[in-house]
Amino acid sequence: MAAAEAEALVDFDSPRELDNWAFELGVAVITKNDIGEIFSGNITRGDGPAGGEIYQFKATKTLDILTWNMAGKTFRPHVELPLCLEMVDENGRDPFLDYNASVQLRWVDFPWNSKVQTSFAVGLGLSYSSKIYAMDLQRHPGEDRSHLKFNLPIELSFHLPGKHNERVSFYLAHQSGGFEFFDKGGVNSLGIAFSRTF
Repeated sequence: MAAAEAEALVDFDSPRELDNWAFELGVAVITKNDIGEIFSGNITRGDGPAGGEIYQFKATKTLDILTWNMAGKTFRPHVELPLCLEMVDENGRDPFLDYNASVQLRWVDFPWNSKVQTSFAVGLGLSYSSKIYAMDLQRHPGEDRSHLKFNLPIELSFHLPGKHNERVSFYLAHQSGGFEFFDKGGVNSLGIAFSRTF
């Protein structure tokens, strides 16, 4: 009876009001891998001078909640604007800043949401780094490297039990030159973050 009453209080199938902002703190490790290796599960943490961590502060504005009707069901993906400031703390030199802005789509309609509320987000934008990542130089010796790259954030998030406005996310920070648009190749970092919406 108590479980049924609890489910009645939270209707995961009804539209929600827009969350104005989500503020997030996270930490990621720099990897030696390209994006293909990351997706295949071949992940190697960077070591030596090019290795290190990235500390992020992100503010994400929900711009809209779309309504898509497909196969007799209604889906409500969110359109978001994440603005991310990162401090890159490499092993071999002083920390430097990296600035990121993207537009991303967050999918929130998963069939198990009544048990574990889940969302998946992917975006596209730009990243400007005040220094060239040492891992970028190490992975692309002798090549011209750009401070400006495409930013492709990917994250899988889970809301904390009983906390609609708090979530834990596992994320991939993928920065790419865009197949020689800025340069060829980039840097991938894997992290975990905590966020709260207001």
